[in-house]
Amino acid sequence: MAFSRDKLFLSLYNSLQHRPTALADASGLTDTVISKLSPQVQAGIVRPAQITQLATVALHRFDTAASVHYQAFHKA
Repeated sequence: MAFSRDKLFLSLYNSLQHRPTALADASGLTDTVISKLSPQVQAGIVRPAQITQLATVALHRFDTAASVHYQAFHKA
């Protein structure tokens, strides 16, 4: 399956909906996760588990409740 920035954004946005700045926060976190994926993308292989792991770490540092929500729907 091809990587979809929009799918990543929506999953982060859904986890951040409790925040008044969810749209901007999800956009920023999407950019963060994608930038951390760059080395794997250049190698030509990005596994879904890598995306989930990076998103979980980024969310945990930003908003613990959002991280818990994300993990409930995305198993690494």
